Amino acid sequence: MKEKNYWPLAIIGVLLFGVFMVSVSITIALKNPVQDEDTYLSSKRDVDERINEIIKDQHHFLHMYKPTFSFLDSQGYAITLNDFHFPYITKPKRNKKEQQSSKEYLPNQGQLYIELAPLTQESNIPLSMRLFLASFHKANALEDLGILTESTKPFVYISDLLSLPFGRWKFILEVTYDEDNKKAYFEREIFVKAINL
Repeated sequence: MKEKNYWPLAIIGVLLFGVFMVSVSITIALKNPVQDEDTYLSSKRDVDERINEIIKDQHHFLHMYKPTFSFLDSQGYAITLNDFHFPYITKPKRNKKEQQSSKEYLPNQGQLYIELAPLTQESNIPLSMRLFLASFHKANALEDLGILTESTKPFVYISDLLSLPFGRWKFILEVTYDEDNKKAYFEREIFVKAINL
């Protein structure tokens, strides 16, 4: 009696398993689409094409000004926001326990206050600053919080009164400067909750 050969069944089984895994991965990819990065207010492809120009413009701005960021609550109390940074430069991750204890919560109402310290003589160029609020929870949910107005003090910019929703968010600041509309970007993760100060 001839022995049965199971190799053809094994090959067909492996092929069917491969087809099944491909269909599962396609289904998962369709249910979880790639989220565009909102930090540069442009598509990923455009950012990839212009990243060297973006970095050059950012460094040029930081060569001209040293920005200081604060959040003024409704009573006028200032909370210094040290962690505003250029999105392309990522900092090393800290210990998770240390990171949990170092969270700084902002009140849900207040104003963003930015003071620029000029570092060069060419720092008298016109500036425009626009603030956005990005969500970590929804794709492409970017809220325009408006243009910051220049204060009576030189090199000081203040936002309108902000009513921030509770939760974890990200501030994105777009600074347009120079006659050629060069742009610099800053971002900071924020946590908003009701605070009795």
